[in-house]
Amino acid sequence: MTANTAVPVTAQAASPRPKSRRAGRATPWFFLAPFLAAFVAFFIAPVGYAVYLSLFIKKRVGVGPAREVFGGLSNYVRAFQDSDFLQSLAHILLFGVVQIPLMLLLATAMALILDAAKGSASKFFRTAFYLPYTVPSVIAGLLWGYLYSKNLSPFNQISGLKTDFLSSQLILFSIGNIVTWTWTGYNMITLYAALQNVPTDIYEAARIDGASNWQLARYVKLPLLRPTLTLTTIFSIIGTMQIFSEPFVLRPLGYVPDNITPNTYLYLTVARDSNFGYGAALAVLLAVFTLLLSGFFLRFAAEEGNT
Repeated sequence: MTANTAVPVTAQAASPRPKSRRAGRATPWFFLAPFLAAFVAFFIAPVGYAVYLSLFIKKRVGVGPAREVFGGLSNYVRAFQDSDFLQSLAHILLFGVVQIPLMLLLATAMALILDAAKGSASKFFRTAFYLPYTVPSVIAGLLWGYLYSKNLSPFNQISGLKTDFLSSQLILFSIGNIVTWTWTGYNMITLYAALQNVPTDIYEAARIDGASNWQLARYVKLPLLRPTLTLTTIFSIIGTMQIFSEPFVLRPLGYVPDNITPNTYLYLTVARDSNFGYGAALAVLLAVFTLLLSGFFLRFAAEEGNT
């Protein structure tokens, strides 16, 4: 009797387990549901709509205004034949090759100096270097636009020259100066925070071995900053491809070409020319181009890290 009654009890105790396992598997999805819903609504859906919109072209059918009709990959073919768009990509590549290394070099140098410095002066300069990042990019563009003005610029008044910083030869470097002024402090704080997380035992061991301040920075701090530098470089590449506010604000103040950056050209294509399909195609191509650049750098950084 005892053996016969033990079997049903064991079966009853074991029967709820599959349900509890299914409930356990569903629990993470329950917590992820709000994020996934927002991600689909505000990222996947807009990207999908942009891809869909890029397949339509403006075409006049019969009598009347031009209408949006299905054109397949016509917009993408046009983009690769558009000299203005290709020139904007060349501008932004030149911009990134010059500006990103210079900005990160300055940010790294300032982070190392602040990490070595002590006292209230370090806090003051840390705040002063970071302060330009708190200025909105539109306001920064207006401030520098005044400083760049050929007739109003204090630089020209002091030097007695009439340098036009907004000329077609200098406009790209003038924009680069604004971006460097704005983002160097931000990257410096990121690198400085990474240095603060390094255990002090590593520094003490290096000093016991006789390392000077320069050797400590060169052979200890810089190698430890490599992951953070990789991260800041990726963010800088993505941010460079998104540059828009600075050239757009400077347009009324001087000669700024429509294709000075891809985003400026894309905006004018949509807002001024009302060519939404072609603008969507340019946006998709710009996103793919940014992805390829970031992926190429990540692969390069990984190979360098393994050597």
